[in-house]
Amino acid sequence: MSLSSGARLGPYEILAKLGEGGMGEVYKAKDTRLDRTVAIKMLPPEVSADPDRRARLHREAKTIAGLTHPHICTLYDVGEHPSAGSGQATLYLVMEHLQGDTLSERLHKGPLPLDQAFGVATEIADALAAAHRQGIVHRDLKPGNIMLTKAGAKLLDFGLAKLKTSGSASASVALSSLLTQEPSTQAGLILGTVPYMAPEQLEGKETDARSDIFSFGAVLYEMVTGQRPFAGESQASIISAIMLSQPAALSSIQPVTPPALDWVVRKCLAKDPEARWQSAGDLADELRWMRESSGITAAPDVRRSRRWGLGTGLLAAGLVVTAAWAGVGLTWLLRPAVPTPAVARLSVQVGEAEELNAGGWNEAWLPTPGGSSTAFAWTPDGQALVFVGRRGGFQQLYVRRLDAAEAHPLAGTEGAVMPAVSADGRFVAFAAKGAIKKVPFGGGPAMELARDVSQLPRGLVWGDRGRLYFAKAEGTIWQISAEGTPSEVPTGGASDAKHCLPWPLPGERALLYSVRAAERAWGEEEIVAFTLATGERKILLKDASDARYLPTGHLLFLRRGTLFAVPFDAERLEIRGAPVAMLETVAQALAGGHASDATGAGQYAIAPTGTLAWLPGPAESVRPSELVTVDRGGNVTPLPAPVRQYGGEARLSPDGRRLAVKVQTLTEDGVWLYDLGRGTLSPLAQGGEAYAQVWSPDGQHIVTSWLEHGQRSLVSYSVEGTTPPRVLAQGRVYPSSFTPDGRQLAATSSPSNSTDILIVTDEHGKARVEPLLQTPYKEWWPAFSPDGRWLAYGSSVSGRDEIYVRPYPGPGPAEQVSIDGGHSPVWHPGGKELLFLGRVPGETGGQFMMAVEFRAGPPVTVGRPRPLFGLKGRALSFSCGPVRCFDISPDGQRFYGIRLTTPPPRPVVTHINLIFNWSEELKAKVASGQAK
Repeated sequence: MSLSSGARLGPYEILAKLGEGGMGEVYKAKDTRLDRTVAIKMLPPEVSADPDRRARLHREAKTIAGLTHPHICTLYDVGEHPSAGSGQATLYLVMEHLQGDTLSERLHKGPLPLDQAFGVATEIADALAAAHRQGIVHRDLKPGNIMLTKAGAKLLDFGLAKLKTSGSASASVALSSLLTQEPSTQAGLILGTVPYMAPEQLEGKETDARSDIFSFGAVLYEMVTGQRPFAGESQASIISAIMLSQPAALSSIQPVTPPALDWVVRKCLAKDPEARWQSAGDLADELRWMRESSGITAAPDVRRSRRWGLGTGLLAAGLVVTAAWAGVGLTWLLRPAVPTPAVARLSVQVGEAEELNAGGWNEAWLPTPGGSSTAFAWTPDGQALVFVGRRGGFQQLYVRRLDAAEAHPLAGTEGAVMPAVSADGRFVAFAAKGAIKKVPFGGGPAMELARDVSQLPRGLVWGDRGRLYFAKAEGTIWQISAEGTPSEVPTGGASDAKHCLPWPLPGERALLYSVRAAERAWGEEEIVAFTLATGERKILLKDASDARYLPTGHLLFLRRGTLFAVPFDAERLEIRGAPVAMLETVAQALAGGHASDATGAGQYAIAPTGTLAWLPGPAESVRPSELVTVDRGGNVTPLPAPVRQYGGEARLSPDGRRLAVKVQTLTEDGVWLYDLGRGTLSPLAQGGEAYAQVWSPDGQHIVTSWLEHGQRSLVSYSVEGTTPPRVLAQGRVYPSSFTPDGRQLAATSSPSNSTDILIVTDEHGKARVEPLLQTPYKEWWPAFSPDGRWLAYGSSVSGRDEIYVRPYPGPGPAEQVSIDGGHSPVWHPGGKELLFLGRVPGETGGQFMMAVEFRAGPPVTVGRPRPLFGLKGRALSFSCGPVRCFDISPDGQRFYGIRLTTPPPRPVVTHINLIFNWSEELKAKVASGQAK
């Protein structure tokens, strides 16, 4: 359909037609709500008429729209426009309006100047890195999808994007056949533009971020030379060239091209994805460094192949070297000549171990190699790495000397994790089998240093005065003296915060550690300096974890997978400047199978010689789940909602039309509303952390316990957004159930080791909080009956959690409902049945959904609980506290809740990345914090 100037598409007014793309007409338009200019692409009728493609477009465009980056064209909106006569609405996309030429148009004039090519390439690599961190692969990177604007390069049309979520297979999305503009992409054949496609993409194999890196290399080659790296007179000949041929060297076409850039491009264009750059972020850093270095165009074209011993020839700056290092094939780039030691990047194998295990005790839950502490450590001379290795299912410590052919196991370290090498290099400490142990580096029996460490510690490190520091899982820090005596370090702090990842400063005068709140979202964690002699605590950094001090006068720390450096005065314990990002996509423990695993520990270690060892890993590290409905027979049916990281609770609106759920990211647990009829998921409360949510009886408000900026409050949100959020109470008050008239709300609180039931009364806009059940025991999961006359709840008064019913507001005794334990009660909407989670006597199948008849009487009659279905084998996340996390339908025939998806396979790590002389790069980018 064609639109004339002045036509309206909802809130958008058409200004002019910009042209026709391969998949529809493009218009310039005005967003009348926000008074901004946008671009609108009308999608073809075959897309709008296909219900599956329409649904997928709406669902998956939300993920694409989440890409916010200065060098990515933003997708603002997806809309529908009624088509006259057809009865079928036409879909359209609303995007950022850009002014400029595409890179394809610019290349018609010839190659770009070298400095401009570096600038465009670095910006696009940064954009790809941002997309890859969100699990989005472009799959159609080409000059036609790069716009050159005054604000810099912009990456367009994630039209062949492949969304990847941990725990599920990749799938081409609906946008894959919508946005591509060049006719060389043929629907039903290969998705992409042939001259820029990676070999695995041409073969129809699984693609990932490294496929984009191949396409990036082809685009960079064309920017520098003005020619495509793989040419031919037909698609068949181009495909043959990509699969079998190597492009001519850049310098053979452009003699002034630095040989180092030729090496970077060749690494991008490697046929085997394993041989390419593994991270677009690292590639961007490499290009940025080359562009900023003074010798960018002057490096000689020299290659050598021979056996290298560590230290021989490593200072031959400006060489691109391919080396066979002690029988292990390695490739690295020695940077152009500078008056400091050359920085060299390489990857070292972990054999004879089959893999490095960085996942800790529950690695099957971890989507990235990032356990609760670092899995490797340097020896004091910087000549060897000690790491956690696994071979044939057997785990122990291995030692990999840099001048040796391969690693060898360290005897006496069976089951070990968290290696730490003493400052004198004589011992290696580790955790294994509930104890802290040490073993002589040169061999000998293991010695036990601390027992009764029931869970793996959250950090282990040796100080330079002989003390060993570790953090227990419960959140306390301990030290073991040089004589072998354990004692707690009195770091104090909030009772609900965990102290972990200790790092002693020189002389062991002070100790750095991370403070992690009990809640799971990230952004409020802190780095604290603790003076051991005085007990003084000083907060150094916020939104930071896993700090390490370097003698160069710098503090390293992690912030959601990015390694930062900041000047630091170790004597005064003072930060002396602004943090600088040094390295992206460092594996970090941001999520795990147990809350205490999310320590923020990073898989990085820097040697006294200045060499950095690290493992890559995505920034997002969450386990996805799905919304489901379960009938009374236990049959589970997934709801057509996006697969996200949903929180523990799912609560149904009184009319049964919407679910209130938590959607978790690394920085928040927001409350979202899922429309069961339309299948849409929309945010209600964002920017903080929600715990428990409950609907008001009229369905107009949702009350939740909301944490923001370290403050927790009981907050009421208007579902339609007609009134601002209202704070009902301060502190840890968790909502559970309303009375039918909506005047009173049953909630729980946790003042100490007990859990109490409170009543929040809302009258005339003012809330009053009063205790209802306040005992030394735990009383939780309160639920009002449909008529408001009874309260069901759980109590541990008998020594284990059982379900009770008592009249409300009283008086009257409590009647026990469950027989063999129970929790999370919910009333059948008819009021004559109570359902809860419990166990079946004599059964070993875990928890069951139990049902029991209830008659108010008089006298009160409670039937015998009977099982409806078991939770085991269904992966249902129905069990949580102190409030119920599932709900029941208005007819009482279905339950709504969350099911965990199948966890992804544990990643196999066979290499450790090394950057020699990385401290020189650090000093060049970040000023020292040492006192003058």
